[in-house]
Amino acid sequence: MRGRSLLSVAVTAILWTYFIGTFLLGYWVVFLVAGVLRRRRGIAWALATYQRGFFFLLRTTIPGLRFEVPTKGELRSLRGTVIVCNHISFLDPILLMSLFPDVISIVRPDFFRVPIFGWLLRGAGFLGPDLFAEGQVWIARVEHHLRTGGNLLVFPEGTRSRDGQLAPFKKGAFFLARHLAAPIVVMRITGTNTIFGPGRLSFNVSRGQCIRVERLSVIAADQSANETTYELCKRVRDFFVEPASSRISACPLGTRSPC
Repeated sequence: MRGRSLLSVAVTAILWTYFIGTFLLGYWVVFLVAGVLRRRRGIAWALATYQRGFFFLLRTTIPGLRFEVPTKGELRSLRGTVIVCNHISFLDPILLMSLFPDVISIVRPDFFRVPIFGWLLRGAGFLGPDLFAEGQVWIARVEHHLRTGGNLLVFPEGTRSRDGQLAPFKKGAFFLARHLAAPIVVMRITGTNTIFGPGRLSFNVSRGQCIRVERLSVIAADQSANETTYELCKRVRDFFVEPASSRISACPLGTRSPC
């Protein structure tokens, strides 16, 4: 037990040092050069590369940690898509943004107020939750991003689940998908909350843990455009709670829903 505690302290120190120290000690130059050369896409590339380095360290320092994710070809083939996923750990957005190509997301407004980090998020094209209050201009930005092959990552619960249970969904992602006639890819992530759960500052270094990212279903663009926001919200939520054999068909509507 003492040995595991010492390992947890060491791993936590290494990972936090990478996450904060690497940037301060020089990686900011990579962001700067990438931003000058390729503007938003350059900053997004630098951010994704930075995050991949974090997960390389995570895999290296936690004994027996396994990652089960879709193939690189499957991930890289996603273009112009609204990606929705459950949210159980601070690791979720870092992992998913390191996997998917040219992805932006909707983040908490206080993130934009963090010095330097907030500038990087804005420079990479990330959006605040006041997206809809800003009107058509912001929606047009999302539309341009999707039409040029980018992806939008949204956690419809809006915050991390404290107990692993699915929280009620906010409808913003489904409104955008319907309004912009964009396909929806439904992903589920498990295992991140056991390694770095809500309320923790240290990492669980127990042997044999697994982080899994799986694709539950895809809703085609024409289906997104022809369903109501409520129907899309409920349909996606049902993918998380129904057995795999029933995911191919739409779910009955008209009953009370957490959406």
